[in-house]
Amino acid sequence: MNRQRGVVIDVIGEGKTDVGQDKAPTRPTNGVVPILLHKLCGKPEGMLIRRFAFPFAFGKGLRKKAWLAKRRAHYHGSAGVVFVLDSEGGLKDLKSKRTDLQEGRDQGLPEFPMAVGVAHPCIEAWLLADAEAIRRACELNAAPTVPREPEQLPAPRHDRQNNPKTALARAAGSKHGLSAEQKDRIAAEMNDLDLVRQRCRLGFAPFAEEVEQRIRPLF
Repeated sequence: MNRQRGVVIDVIGEGKTDVGQDKAPTRPTNGVVPILLHKLCGKPEGMLIRRFAFPFAFGKGLRKKAWLAKRRAHYHGSAGVVFVLDSEGGLKDLKSKRTDLQEGRDQGLPEFPMAVGVAHPCIEAWLLADAEAIRRACELNAAPTVPREPEQLPAPRHDRQNNPKTALARAAGSKHGLSAEQKDRIAAEMNDLDLVRQRCRLGFAPFAEEVEQRIRPLF
């Protein structure tokens, strides 16, 4: 059993790519959300992440899942919680999910830190924002051409051939998609988060603001 001591943040997300796969509290070295969360908080040495996949989160309905995630984190001794989902659709889906997450968070325990976010249309849009990070992580000879506004690409379920997942794979020089580990390496190389804010104004920018206001003060 992991006995590392530190400030534990619960992270809930779509699955292995978003949150990683370690169950016990561990360092934020895998999962796109934990890696970027660590950077947004100033890379604190004491951050530990406890991960939960969204499909297994308690409760029915997104509002209830958000509230129960916050309640569980509070009563289990975590210092805060971060909940991130993909919009998987258009602007209506983005706004609806963000509203549900915020209303669930604000249901109670007002002093307990919780940041919520919606990646639009999916988490790969955030990775696609930084061509230099892709170059370094994938050991390319030159930075690939990436969309200036990756959030404008359609969701994977709407266009299987042209979406942030397929665009990221092409940028990385892969014909078969990228593994969760490859996406972790890209996230680890993302040093210019202001660039990601500029190119992902709908999803990453408001999430980053929430993290800096609600989670970063813990460190």
